[in-house]
Amino acid sequence: MAITCTVTRGFTYATGVDISASNLNQLGEPTVIVPDVTDTTVVLKSFAVAGLPSAGTAGKVVYCTNGDGGSPCLAVDNGSAWLRINLGSAVSATDADEYLTAE
Repeated sequence: MAITCTVTRGFTYATGVDISASNLNQLGEPTVIVPDVTDTTVVLKSFAVAGLPSAGTAGKVVYCTNGDGGSPCLAVDNGSAWLRINLGSAVSATDADEYLTAE
């Protein structure tokens, strides 16, 4: 599923650059807010522990291929370190006794 964003033509007096899809790169990195995304899966960027980017942006979430003692896990940047979220047991529609817990 592709996400389509639109650019409204305009003009910014601070830079003098016409705001159009072809000129956005001249304005630096704009912030794009995309409303609800539904009917799709999310694929997280994947890293080994040795390749994790520097921590410092609280809220980043990645898939870590070997961050749980060599096993895969999710990792969350808390602003100063990457914290592990264990994946837990396999998904099952019949076993309600097993829950995913954070350390």
